[in-house]
Amino acid sequence: MAISENRRQKKLAKKKKKRKLSARSERAAPAMTVASNYSQFPVHECLVPDALFDCGLGPVIWARRTPDGMIASSVFLVDVYCLGVKDAFVQVCSQLEYEHRLKPRFTDLLGFQEFEILAPECARKLIEGVVQYADELEFSPHADYQNAKGIFGDVDPDVCPTSFAFGHNGKPLYIRGPGESIAQAERIIDRLERLCGPGNFDYLLSS
Repeated sequence: MAISENRRQKKLAKKKKKRKLSARSERAAPAMTVASNYSQFPVHECLVPDALFDCGLGPVIWARRTPDGMIASSVFLVDVYCLGVKDAFVQVCSQLEYEHRLKPRFTDLLGFQEFEILAPECARKLIEGVVQYADELEFSPHADYQNAKGIFGDVDPDVCPTSFAFGHNGKPLYIRGPGESIAQAERIIDRLERLCGPGNFDYLLSS
């Protein structure tokens, strides 16, 4: 009887410890910034790397200004040659931080010399177009894309007069990124071969 009670007390103590750890984890976890909460504010700017279609990969930044002067931005790392939106996140910060930390983070990391301003309608058309192109190749956008795209609001991409051609020289080109293992790259190539057929896509594995 004493042994049984001792075991019961140990089990209760373990459960209590788990509950404490779970509650502590929930308190520590940052709340997700919901992009659609900022979709009614004026567009601050939309930016795209000037060499995006030359190198195939780059960040498209969509930013709105809040009434208190903060900048709410959704950033989409787009692969216009093959994989679509590879990453996406939402950030709200001061204009100083936006100008001196967020934007340089990408120009320094990816080696772009300049961003160019894109009309909001065209920025949305570009992002949604590359998602659709990748979807046809059975590649899904990054999990955070659904949240990040909420910043578009009611901007109409159909009024954008610009046409965007995805792929490279008329066919998909997969370029292995630094975060993709050889095994992942081989799975991507196998999918392209199945969908497109041999010779109807290109790939580059060096990274």
